[in-house]
Amino acid sequence: MSFARGSFRAALAALAAFLASSCGGGASPVSPLTPTPAPSPTPGDGGVSASSCPIGTGSVTASCQKMSPRLLDAVGAAIDRLVREHPEIFNRADEDGQNTGQYRVLESDAYLDGVISNLRTAGLCAERTMDRERIVAKTTSDFSEEWDVLTSRGFIRRGRNSYVRTCTPSSFPVAPEDVIAYVRTVFFGFECLPGVVVPDYHNRRIPVRCDGYVTATPWSHDGQKVPAWVHGQDIEWDLRQGADVVRVDADWRFNNPFNKVLRPTGVVGPFVLCATVLGKEGCLNGQTIP
Repeated sequence: MSFARGSFRAALAALAAFLASSCGGGASPVSPLTPTPAPSPTPGDGGVSASSCPIGTGSVTASCQKMSPRLLDAVGAAIDRLVREHPEIFNRADEDGQNTGQYRVLESDAYLDGVISNLRTAGLCAERTMDRERIVAKTTSDFSEEWDVLTSRGFIRRGRNSYVRTCTPSSFPVAPEDVIAYVRTVFFGFECLPGVVVPDYHNRRIPVRCDGYVTATPWSHDGQKVPAWVHGQDIEWDLRQGADVVRVDADWRFNNPFNKVLRPTGVVGPFVLCATVLGKEGCLNGQTIP
């Protein structure tokens, strides 16, 4: 029988860096410990898996470095055409440098997706990066280039200053299931009765008089959190061990399938809670304590 939870809400422990490994992969990169955002529809077009590329697929293990850009003219032409055909996206009276053509962008999504559309019309494969802030393009599967064509101040960025790096072979397009390297399943908060010391995240232990909040987060091969719009809403949870130790409930605070609440039954013992996203698994090997 579960312990009753009073109305008291203990403050969540401070967000901390989590260094341990999940069972779905090797050493985990350092990152702030936060719940996985709820999946949402992809805004606009040109996402990491939004288009089919007739040139061919990319590789998640591509080697990327700064080189001499080969698609400079193509990217510049795509921007020029967008300015010409869709002036409503820009404020041409506000320019980042006189006579540079680096106009203020009024609609960033329309701008980035418009550049991608023009590159595709010109015969290239192009899409937005996983964080949706830059674009990648290619004319062959032998290489791809990443471009940052929008400044943090909201202006067009042109020329060699907008070139970021070259990846060999090409780094895109990649299927969502291939983007995910592993799933990290960890505690991100606790709710305890008065007088109970909130435990340390690293110990993976939960007092029987606390509820534990768990999140499952897919991570990419290059150490980035995979955005929810990439991996979608499907996740499988499996309490592989400890059905007599904890109960697994939906997270009432976030209403998010990637978060769960572990409620101890009062029994002291180990438990294993696993999450699977697109075939990649990560497990929380935990323990309830008095």
